[in-house]
Amino acid sequence: MALLSLSLAACGARQQTSTVAIQKPTPPEKTAITAPPAPTAPTLSPEDPGDSDQDEGSPDADDAPPGEGRGWLGVELEPAGPDEGGARIARVVPKSPADKAGLVAGDLIQRLDSETVTAPADVVGVVGRHHEGARVGVAFKRQNADRLAVVVLERYPEQDEIVRMTFVDQPAPQLEGLKTAQGTFTPSIAAQRGQVLVVEFWAPWCVACRALIPHMNQWHAQYAARGLHVVGITGDPLARAATAAKELGMEYPVASDETGKTIMAYQARAIPAVFVIDRAGTVRDVMVGYDAVKLPKLDALVLKLLAER
Repeated sequence: MALLSLSLAACGARQQTSTVAIQKPTPPEKTAITAPPAPTAPTLSPEDPGDSDQDEGSPDADDAPPGEGRGWLGVELEPAGPDEGGARIARVVPKSPADKAGLVAGDLIQRLDSETVTAPADVVGVVGRHHEGARVGVAFKRQNADRLAVVVLERYPEQDEIVRMTFVDQPAPQLEGLKTAQGTFTPSIAAQRGQVLVVEFWAPWCVACRALIPHMNQWHAQYAARGLHVVGITGDPLARAATAAKELGMEYPVASDETGKTIMAYQARAIPAVFVIDRAGTVRDVMVGYDAVKLPKLDALVLKLLAER
């Protein structure tokens, strides 16, 4: 287990082509594809079981599949300053073990149990040697004051669980660095207040994203007049985004996020990723990957939110 990387299990590899195939794939039951890193992503160490250093002697370290048995702290870290030492918490997942123990963004982790922390990788290593239910002492600094917390690690969640814990019932992150590639869209959460907003992260090479396009088109066609705004966001350059949107038959607004700011804000590390945001700007649900079981639930949620005033 490692430090908290909200990385997703990939079901396919990125496909680079000069043109976009316009085939209608048979939608899989549930498919998510790992997206390439956002162009300006900060250097963060997430707790990803695939990146951890597991001790061969720790129980089930090699046998436990991701999401089962492995301990989870629930933070995302960045290196501390050159004169500080330790690892600084950049983000805490709401309702995670770290959150329950009172850790917050900005805290500087210096020791885990008796082991000194000099970099994010140290946290990855120490947490990776523990399983769910383990109690880990965390010595840290907050505003230059020494503090101590005891964290009870939990089972490492599936990626969509982490995304839901992070965003659902929270204010939607801002939309930054976007350029409109197709349609009309004001890239601002404030500008969308009073409307129901669906933000879809996609890429031209993503097969699962193509499978989702007809559903997004249907939402746009049926509910735009009732106050639903659908926008597809891709990290691809503006010209390619516009060409792909046309060739793939996307009928709703599309934006390019070449800076990666919005992709990082929504932690869209796997695609497609769909965020449903209510009229007040609160994230009400998230779907990571194409999920044939989840889609009807989102249909019902969209109708419910459109009925709210």
